[in-house]
Amino acid sequence: MTETKSNNVFQEKTMCDDKKPQVDARASDAESGSVIDTTDVQENGYVIDSNGTLKLKNGLKPGLKNRMINLMAICGILGPGAFVGMGSMLRTGGGAGMLVGFAIVALLVISMMFSVGELNATLDFNFCKHASRYVSPGFGGSMALAYAVLWITNLIAEYTSLSSICTTYTDKVPFYGWYLIFWGFFTCFQFLGVTAYGEAEYVLGFMKLFFIAGFYIFAIIYASGGVPNHKPGNPFGETPLVDGFKGIANSFVYAAILLSGIESVSVFASEARNPSKAIPVAVRNTMFRIFFVYFGLSVFYAITVSPNDPALGGASKTLRAPMTIALTNAGWVNAKYFVTTIIVLTCISSINSAIFLSSRSLLTWAEMGMGPKIFTKTDKKGVPWVAVHTCHLFSFLCLLSMSSGSSVAYSYIVNVTSVAAFIVWTGISFTHLRFRKGWVLQNKPLDGLGFIAPWYPWSNYFAIGLGIVLVLVQGWSSFDPWDASTFVDAYILLPVFFVVWAGYDFLYLKTRVIKYSDMDFETGKRLDVDDALNKFQITSLTSALSH
Repeated sequence: MTETKSNNVFQEKTMCDDKKPQVDARASDAESGSVIDTTDVQENGYVIDSNGTLKLKNGLKPGLKNRMINLMAICGILGPGAFVGMGSMLRTGGGAGMLVGFAIVALLVISMMFSVGELNATLDFNFCKHASRYVSPGFGGSMALAYAVLWITNLIAEYTSLSSICTTYTDKVPFYGWYLIFWGFFTCFQFLGVTAYGEAEYVLGFMKLFFIAGFYIFAIIYASGGVPNHKPGNPFGETPLVDGFKGIANSFVYAAILLSGIESVSVFASEARNPSKAIPVAVRNTMFRIFFVYFGLSVFYAITVSPNDPALGGASKTLRAPMTIALTNAGWVNAKYFVTTIIVLTCISSINSAIFLSSRSLLTWAEMGMGPKIFTKTDKKGVPWVAVHTCHLFSFLCLLSMSSGSSVAYSYIVNVTSVAAFIVWTGISFTHLRFRKGWVLQNKPLDGLGFIAPWYPWSNYFAIGLGIVLVLVQGWSSFDPWDASTFVDAYILLPVFFVVWAGYDFLYLKTRVIKYSDMDFETGKRLDVDDALNKFQITSLTSALSH
């Protein structure tokens, strides 16, 4: 990567720029017979490769359509945690503890998503690059690494869940056998490109919404006494809170892992076809996700399953899922097979997304000049294949659960993931705080923003303060009784983040915090694809982008 600093302005030039096919300043569109000014194309954020395909400057393809991003904002990356992990929340926190935990973390997430909306509707690259431009280069680098850790640990956890859950179908295929089968499948799927990823998430998203809505209908009937031989209870009155504040603190950890991924809208923007139109709508859709999916599941799990139900502490992931327990108690003996199928589908979605997000984090890390250049390599379909397969190889760590036990391994991974999520969310809010202040100090009008975050700056102050508190209390359960391994697991990423940040800024890059007057709000802007095609009259490239 090449860095240029003029008056301390940090400007980016991706390492891929030096390796792009060289094109003339003016190129001919064979189908239309028109002449394309490729210099003008590049100034608007694109390049035309040797095959005549319109691509982003870093080699990625803008293949995510508005409908894909909008549905992914609602239920994308919704993994087995919503079906299994929430059972652990219910058991350790009770119905009220689960709701309180989600409510507090959701306040942070909503405030953070307002920041994502304003940042990405204005400049469509992901929040790690925003952080490097509006806080400091080192801060952006440490954010990229933290986000990569978040999704690599998520990837390991989801493979652990998927492989152990599939043993429900048959005991003739061992844990590692299921893992290798799915590892081969996902390795091949990555070669299909970002549009295939978006279409897969679109279809799986509808299926997840259908299953969740169906369970809500069942839960209402079940809790109302509509099922024979079942007497309605009052779970919020009988056992509203389990283990006091410690139970709520445990809920923070699970809420963080379940809500992680909402910020991925920022990463999707980098490969969106029309980010200025898709991102504001997607940000608003996340509100529906929080209330319909997470609060809805919290309420309906609580009214159908008691936190004292011994099945919640079972060894089998499928059997301890609240949905399985409720359906079994209602008289469906083979409910576990139905729920297993649902969980497998959510695992497929979650693993697919974890590979996508972790690889894009490594790509960004390398583009900013803080990691090996090899991670910036892309293939003809715009897939950063080196980053993708590097991240995917880390999934072999899920095999460690064969010796330590999947539940123990999962709990350790959840702790690392939750603190990474809190760090990233707090960092996004802090970046946006500085972004808006710099924008105003440079006398830029607010109507020049594609999305205006409500309640600024108070929502940012609130999110930053709450994020710091949650980072500190999420490991509360390790203190009483004292558990050294859990304590290290819960907090080790926090000092590492600051050490990496300081190391990049003071030793490696020798940079400092960007001054407000030196902030760059222009470099890296690109037109939406549809606007670019119309502006440059590139009719023959439309079909190429759809593949």
